[in-house]
Amino acid sequence: MPLLPINTLTQNFSTLFKGRSSIVFWALLILSLLIFILPVRTKKGFTEIALSFSYGPFYSLANRIEELHQVNQKNRVLGELVMKLSLKNYQLEEERIENMRLKELLQFKQKSSFELIPTKVISIEPGRFPISLLINLGEKDGLKKGMPVININGLVGKISEVLVGSSVVQLLFHPNCRVSALDKRSRVQGIVKSKGGIILDLGNVPLEEDIKTGDEIFTSGLGGIFPPNLRIGRVISVRQNSDSAFKTIKLKPAVNFFQLEELFIIKSY
Repeated sequence: MPLLPINTLTQNFSTLFKGRSSIVFWALLILSLLIFILPVRTKKGFTEIALSFSYGPFYSLANRIEELHQVNQKNRVLGELVMKLSLKNYQLEEERIENMRLKELLQFKQKSSFELIPTKVISIEPGRFPISLLINLGEKDGLKKGMPVININGLVGKISEVLVGSSVVQLLFHPNCRVSALDKRSRVQGIVKSKGGIILDLGNVPLEEDIKTGDEIFTSGLGGIFPPNLRIGRVISVRQNSDSAFKTIKLKPAVNFFQLEELFIIKSY
């Protein structure tokens, strides 16, 4: 039988094994033949090695996914626990603050020379500056129109309307509210009223009277509505007017009208 030239054999082999797909095919074919002719024990060991290489990464990935799932579950449980503890801590802090406030209110009531009726704010009239609010006591609780309303910081206003189980309180910011006032230092008198905004005016004070920035202003007791010595506010500015016989005096209220919760009604004085 004649031998093929070397060049022809090289070309045939080159064509046969051309490309990566041909190499893979022949490798798998040879591997299959080896597995077929190998002894049973050798086949088993070879198979185990092949499986470990083939499926080992998948087993590791599956185990890793399971571990991550368990960690995620633990984190979710811990997150819920942290949320519950945070809410509980918030509730305890709110209770602590409320207890301190109620203790302060009780001490104020005990030290006051007035007969006081404690009450709570139900709602405040909406608006940029509050001028009235609703409290949870009314006619059935012995309330009457005109009763002064205070908190631990000073004068809040007076009752302007009494219902069966609630009442309307007219605040110092109300345009119809007028309070006879007295400078604690100089004993100069005037009328406190509001012209809008969160600053009060002390009017009817002649130019020659002694009023200074920082003076504390209290109720004078004149007019028969408010008892004397209720704190109203502090003088923050005094201006002389050349075209008027009275000074322009501005007061910062002693009460924060944006944080009203518990109040007292002066029943008698």
